[in-house]
Amino acid sequence: MTTIDRDPIADGVPSKPPALDEYFEFYAGYVSQVPEGNLVSLAEAQITEMGDFFRNVAESQAVVLHAPYTWTIKQVVGHLIDTDRVFADRMHRFASADFQPLNGMDQNLYVENHDYKTPSLASLVEELLLGRRANVLLLRRIQPAAWDRRGVASDHTITVRALAYIQVGHITYHLKILKKRLG
Repeated sequence: MTTIDRDPIADGVPSKPPALDEYFEFYAGYVSQVPEGNLVSLAEAQITEMGDFFRNVAESQAVVLHAPYTWTIKQVVGHLIDTDRVFADRMHRFASADFQPLNGMDQNLYVENHDYKTPSLASLVEELLLGRRANVLLLRRIQPAAWDRRGVASDHTITVRALAYIQVGHITYHLKILKKRLG
């Protein structure tokens, strides 16, 4: 797989978390997961981190339901695919000054209505990583002024910056849980 070209205009990329008024409090747990640094670089680094982690997960482990969790590892990967897409769509729309309010998502409906059993774990991880690569390229194109744009998603006001932080923090949050599950 190829690496993503470095962005020559890094000074327009957020490196400090969004303020509390930039997102709904539900997402604070994800925002708090993001370390300091260039947000695009952090999102890009997750491509390698996820690839390295999932490469060491056996297919047989990926279909086991570990109590008290309600999803298999393959379903968690599917959830990451789904949410990364939804967060990226919201980010793309609001950064483009398309401020039509967007509905929320029911994560359980997504997992229940997509096949996360048949594809191999490797195939699902490839989809996740390709989606994240596309999202990093999107982040690189966001103009500096657009990071502060606000839209409404799930009946709450949110900025483009907050969505990007949530996207990175969401992956970090779930990787921590998966590492704990697998010991």
